[in-house]
Amino acid sequence: MTGVLTTLWLAVLLAWVLAGVGGLVLPPPQAVAAGLAAGAVAAVLFRDTIVLRGLVALLGSFRAVLPVLALRHLAGMAGIDILPFTTVELAAFLVAYVFFLAAATTALPANVYRLGYAPWPVAGMVLAVCAYGMAQGSLFIPLVAVAGQAFWVAGIGSSNWFDHVLHAALVPVTAVVLLERLLSL
Repeated sequence: MTGVLTTLWLAVLLAWVLAGVGGLVLPPPQAVAAGLAAGAVAAVLFRDTIVLRGLVALLGSFRAVLPVLALRHLAGMAGIDILPFTTVELAAFLVAYVFFLAAATTALPANVYRLGYAPWPVAGMVLAVCAYGMAQGSLFIPLVAVAGQAFWVAGIGSSNWFDHVLHAALVPVTAVVLLERLLSL
């Protein structure tokens, strides 16, 4: 099952990259369609090549956050209205996540990461994230939280819920988005 999900995960990420490149020469909806088709074909046909194995090794094992984020961006490219994250949300996430990473690596005395192994704290965090998403009118954050919990409960991928809903690549991505917003003021 993990192999199938990893192939789907890889197909979505490839579709996202290929749609971005295709968007340089095609209108966004056509770039998304071409990216999805090419990503699916590449993930199935070239899954065992050194390049795609390297991509999986670089980005880590199957997680919920990256493909859901990529699908969110692809939907926006296809013309679907997507509620953007506010600058305050992104800044708060970046600060909190950097502290979380520092604590998880024992650079700080508190280790919140260990809570990702326990059912009750995970359930509480998922409910809190869903309530926040409902209050904001956003489907993305609750979708990541619930998908991560589903994979975590099913034993697919990591045994820690945080590994499903967070990824270290979110730090530079968030920083770049915040920098772009700052420069466009």
